Amino acid sequence: MALDQDRDIFDVADHTEHVTFQKTTRKTAGGVDLPMILHDRLAFSPEEFVRRYDVIQAAMEREGLDALLIRGPENITYFSGYETPGYYKYHCVVVPKDGEPVFAVRDFEWINTPEFAWSTRIAKVFDWDHPPSVTVNVLQQLGLGQGKRIGVEKQGFFYTVDEHETLTRDLPGNEYTDATQILWDARMVKSAEEVAVMKRSAALVDMAMEAGYDATRPGASADEISGIVNKTLFENGGEYMGLPPFILAGERSCLPHQTGGANRLADDDLMYFEISASKHRYTAALMRTIFVGNPKDEWVRAAEACIGAVAAAMGTIKPGATPHDADTAARAVTQKAGFGEYHRNRLGYSIGVSYPPDWGEGEIISLRQEEYRELVPGMTFHMPPLCLKYREFGIGFSESIVVTETGCERFSKLPREVMIKR
Repeated sequence: MALDQDRDIFDVADHTEHVTFQKTTRKTAGGVDLPMILHDRLAFSPEEFVRRYDVIQAAMEREGLDALLIRGPENITYFSGYETPGYYKYHCVVVPKDGEPVFAVRDFEWINTPEFAWSTRIAKVFDWDHPPSVTVNVLQQLGLGQGKRIGVEKQGFFYTVDEHETLTRDLPGNEYTDATQILWDARMVKSAEEVAVMKRSAALVDMAMEAGYDATRPGASADEISGIVNKTLFENGGEYMGLPPFILAGERSCLPHQTGGANRLADDDLMYFEISASKHRYTAALMRTIFVGNPKDEWVRAAEACIGAVAAAMGTIKPGATPHDADTAARAVTQKAGFGEYHRNRLGYSIGVSYPPDWGEGEIISLRQEEYRELVPGMTFHMPPLCLKYREFGIGFSESIVVTETGCERFSKLPREVMIKR
């Protein structure tokens, strides 16, 4: 394939008219002087990004990879800091062994790289290009076109059949192996800097939840309350979420992953909230249910069961325990209370970097039956046990937590208790 000049790898600093960043280098664990862009708009410290680079390089070494192609938007953000809702178009970070990454990025989007990412080398993808062919071009320029072992994200949404066929057709001398787990494993355990950002998201969730509490009253519609919750999130610095807030009134509360509705709260009714917030694409979430007037006894018992399930799980979660252990402890509570058939979902899922269509990282690890990988400090989860009874109620309570050295810590500062507004 002939190399088109416009597809050549270039340095961001050479193509940025108004330079608002500093170029420097940082030493990696492997002794590489890694060029980096630094400025005060980066979400994390250069040391944090070097740590992530080292984690990825160590995994590549274990897998015998000469290069890794990072395609999922969550993985790209984790590795580089780059952010855009324009991930619907092609983005690919080519990470060579012990070398500087190259970002194949849409020409329309590339100016986001000096704004959000630390990496300096780019290859433009024009809207009339065949994007996987640009990646082929980049691999050739890096000397990775023949006899190399290349890791790809076969389990992700974004690595397509067309891309795989292009790589194997145009660079047939390489071996292409599934390396999805490399980024998933790296993202599974959060650093102190990542946890700090997630706590900022959790503070936004608490504010939005309290605004939802205040707006809950007979005669209010779910749409009205949802508007107040969303307004609170965005007025206070929240960013677009991986999923919308799930805010449902009355019998519509039984509908999973729905939001709003014109139906209005009755004098004796329930209001269901599951809210997330995002900062720098890092998410925290929280689920609560509020009763208005005089709730049915069954509703209160379901709420107490879900509250108890969260407590049982938090009492089980610690280093060395397994997701199976935590899910079993929570499920025993709802089962004993008589709500086992309505508690259909896994206990929880990893949470961290997110883009639509999800605010969780459940593909990485979930708190569920038959998951026996041991929990370690730094893992973060959202745990939303809830009971859904069709056309009657949806009742749930949750916590976002981080596994600590001795147990776990929740992010929210709000109480987890039965709340009745009269």
